[in-house]
Amino acid sequence: MSKVFIIVLAAIAVVVLAVAIPNFIRARSTSSSNYYVNSLRQIEGAKTEWMYETGKTTNDTPTWAELLPYLNGGITNCYATNGVVVRPAGGTYTIGRVGEPPSCLVDGQRVYP
Repeated sequence: MSKVFIIVLAAIAVVVLAVAIPNFIRARSTSSSNYYVNSLRQIEGAKTEWMYETGKTTNDTPTWAELLPYLNGGITNCYATNGVVVRPAGGTYTIGRVGEPPSCLVDGQRVYP
């Protein structure tokens, strides 16, 4: 094999890696973001069900213990501490009142459904 052929192969490999690595990182970030948004939608639905079944109003705030029966294990890999659900890999959920959307703090940025 000639040196030119090896240089061309190395250049092609560099170009492929330059395109593939950012796309891989973006896909991973999007997947993680989708997880949080889906969990927030489940929390929002649980809050609405809780409100209708308990006769509460949009100004009432449920606790995690009150929402758990409505989540049906929907938020996985999480645990509650001091009224806030935390995902071990990152992300802290805040319920809020029924009339406001729940939110999640991930790496210093707030995520909404």
